[in-house]
Amino acid sequence: MNTTPRTRPPRLRRAAVAMAAVAALAGSPLTVPAAARAQVSPSSQPACPAAEAGTADCLLRVITTDDGRPMRPTDVRPTDFPAYTPADLQAAYNLPSDWLGGGMTVAVVAPLGYPAAETDLAAYRTGNGLAPCTTDYACFRKINQRGGDTPPPASTAWSLNAATALDMASATCPNCRLLLVEADSARFADLGAAVDQAVAQGAHAVVTPFGGPEYDGQRADAEHYDHPGTAIVAPAGSNGFGGGSTGTQTIPAAYPSVIAVGGTTLYPDDTARGWSERAWERAGSGCSITEARPAWQRKGSCGNRRTVADVAAVASTDSPVIVFNSDRGGSLLTAGTPVAAGIIGGVYGLAGHTLPASPGARLYKSGKYLNDVTAGTNGSCLGGYLCTAGRGYDGPTGLGTPNGIAAF
Repeated sequence: MNTTPRTRPPRLRRAAVAMAAVAALAGSPLTVPAAARAQVSPSSQPACPAAEAGTADCLLRVITTDDGRPMRPTDVRPTDFPAYTPADLQAAYNLPSDWLGGGMTVAVVAPLGYPAAETDLAAYRTGNGLAPCTTDYACFRKINQRGGDTPPPASTAWSLNAATALDMASATCPNCRLLLVEADSARFADLGAAVDQAVAQGAHAVVTPFGGPEYDGQRADAEHYDHPGTAIVAPAGSNGFGGGSTGTQTIPAAYPSVIAVGGTTLYPDDTARGWSERAWERAGSGCSITEARPAWQRKGSCGNRRTVADVAAVASTDSPVIVFNSDRGGSLLTAGTPVAAGIIGGVYGLAGHTLPASPGARLYKSGKYLNDVTAGTNGSCLGGYLCTAGRGYDGPTGLGTPNGIAAF
């Protein structure tokens, strides 16, 4: 495998120049290190405190320095690991982001308030050469779970989760309108109500960048994530095969009506595609203990139970993305399947299709239009496809990663 850094195409170099320009204005350096496969594995820590019973976890990780502070893009040496920008993601996933997505709305549902959401999003987009997306441009809106303007109490922990999802949706669909729906709390009942509100507001795709282990009574909340014709996407989890020690899958990703998004490590190389991916070792996958298998998913090793995941995108701590969050000091690096969910939500907006009753059914009919990920594992399952990437469908990466928008 060739790990020599590739020369960035002009579009990627322009993004680096734009990020450096905004850094001078914002006081927070946003340089782009040369992309290369990770030579070292960076340290990371959870972005949010451990979830309480009955509440969701943000599932996000922050890349940190040796002394435990958030790593800035300028802390990364070119030989360490990549830190990806919108231009990188658009190139890696062959996305026609420059001209599609107009008129489509991607909603992000997040717990609690994020007062700086609009200004942080503006800093990210300006720094990456993306068009403005603010209330003045009728592009960005922020509401509560009842559709009103009064925000819930602010949370510096959860604001990074929302920032990551908004930035990733911007990265893949810069022409999409963005809607942030702030739930009253991280309890699943409030989050479900916020998803309903996002759909009522006309969202074409809804990103739910959070999750928690399957729980008693989860069926009662399933209806909030079942909106025919709207793509609801959620991270498959960040504890590896079978949820690690819990033996469960992540809700809402395990609901049959949701597109469960797994994770990969992404790196440039000298293949025809110019990029390669392998399953991320922490990506969630496996069989639901409660949810039924949707008709469009093969029976396989899970029998009549739901199998996670459906599709994937970059999520590994070895190939993080650059985001902007003023609560954490500006530009920093994040990783985890919420990153991948934000990317996929943006791809659904970019595709702009009128979706059938089940977006999952469309996806499973279109697997040939995805990048098949055939290397990597996220746990021990005797080499089976539920934890080991291989040709065709597998648990950690589902059907594969975006290769344009045809599958969506």
